[in-house]
Amino acid sequence: MQNRAMKTAAKWREFLKSEGARRATGFRAAFSGLRRLVTSERHFQIHLIAATCAVIMAAFLDFSSLEWAILADTIGLVLFAEGLNSAIERAIDTTTPSFHPIAKAAKDIAAAAVLIAAIVSVIVGLLLYGPKLWALLVARH
Repeated sequence: MQNRAMKTAAKWREFLKSEGARRATGFRAAFSGLRRLVTSERHFQIHLIAATCAVIMAAFLDFSSLEWAILADTIGLVLFAEGLNSAIERAIDTTTPSFHPIAKAAKDIAAAAVLIAAIVSVIVGLLLYGPKLWALLVARH
C-alpha cells in the first residue's frame, strides 16, 4: 500500500512540474504580448496615457474605494478592447495578404469594439469626475 502511495505521489510531482512549466511558458507569452502592446501599438500607448491622466486626477480628487474600482474596471475594459483589436488586426494581416471584404469587416468590427469601450469610458468619466469637478468649480466662486 505504501509503495502505491509513493507511486501516486511521484506521478503528482511530475504532473505539477510539467503543469508549472506550461503555466510559466503561458505567462512569458502573455508578458511578451503586453510588452509588444506597450512598445509598438500607438493606440494602446494613447490609451495608457489617458489612463495615467485619469489615475492622477482621481488621486487628486480623492476617489472613494468604489470610484477607484469603477475607474480600474473602465480602464481595464478599454485596454482589453484595444489589445484584442490589435491581435485581431495582426491575425488578419498575417492570413489575408491582399484586400478582402470579410477581413475588412472583421477589422472594422474589432475597431468598433474599442470605440464602444472608449465611449463607455467617457460616460463613466463624466459620472465619476463631473460632480467632483463641479463641486471644486462652485467652491472657488
